[in-house]
Amino acid sequence: MATPPVAPERPTRRLSRKGLSLFIVAVVAVVIATVVGVRGLLASPVVSVGGDGVATLQGTWEPYSCDAHLCQGYLQAGSRSVFVVFPAGCPQPQRAADLTVTARPDPGLGVGSYTVIGCAR
Repeated sequence: MATPPVAPERPTRRLSRKGLSLFIVAVVAVVIATVVGVRGLLASPVVSVGGDGVATLQGTWEPYSCDAHLCQGYLQAGSRSVFVVFPAGCPQPQRAADLTVTARPDPGLGVGSYTVIGCAR
């Protein structure tokens, strides 16, 4: 009786050190990108609200309309924004500037609208 032919043994596959380190770097990059993306979606320009209703707002300024008498626009943080109106006499903030302001909700302007107390810092 003849013995069946034996297939040659295949060497086991091993991951090289370079491949393993690249894999770990890729996993860390994906985790960091996920955290940054989720934080961007959940960020809010309303930092805090006091008992008297005064809110601290922080975000990137995007003007809607500004002239010599009135400056209004949006403060954006992540994917959320609020509409703000500056009092007369305040200097116009530069577009895309990071601002921190103190403001009161202004339901006359709509939900998520604020009138700034003082000028931007």
